Amino acid sequence: MKSKVRILGKTLPAWMVGMLLILATSGAATGVVLAGNVTGAVTATASQSLLILQNSGTYVSGANKSLITVNDSGTGFHAAAEIHTGDEFKVHLALSNGSNQPLNGELTLTAPDGITLSADGMSASSTPPGDMDGDVVRTGPFTWIYRLNPDVIGHPTSTDMVITVAMADDLPPGFYSIDGTLKQVQQ
Repeated sequence: MKSKVRILGKTLPAWMVGMLLILATSGAATGVVLAGNVTGAVTATASQSLLILQNSGTYVSGANKSLITVNDSGTGFHAAAEIHTGDEFKVHLALSNGSNQPLNGELTLTAPDGITLSADGMSASSTPPGDMDGDVVRTGPFTWIYRLNPDVIGHPTSTDMVITVAMADDLPPGFYSIDGTLKQVQQ
């Protein structure tokens, strides 16, 4: 036996009336939801054209023992070296500019008290040649800005920046480390 419902003088099957009710109420619920706010979180990954390369141009010199590591995103590094009182070591970084235009970057370094930091760029006229376009300029106690040419012009395995890490005369000999990050900044 099939159920029928009479509405306004018309006889309709019961399943059709049920479907019409579902459609009518779901539309009303959608209107209420869309009138509200959207909340939540989305994981997003931002990438940049400026990277540190883990190759023959990235190394530490002038120390008894040393190591350097580059983070997975290529935007930071950790360098450590065993040095004696009054000595210094150098961190050599090979940088990559994946864009087709020169870009400006900012270097930020952190080091223990008693360590003096300086940064210099290697241009195409340097020995060995690098990809820097001009000087590396100190803008704060732990920050420098620079301009890097694109990889298509440059030398992908050469050192582009040299960071000098000098130890104060009153620090005991030992293993000292610095951390650095690079980020692209507006021109």
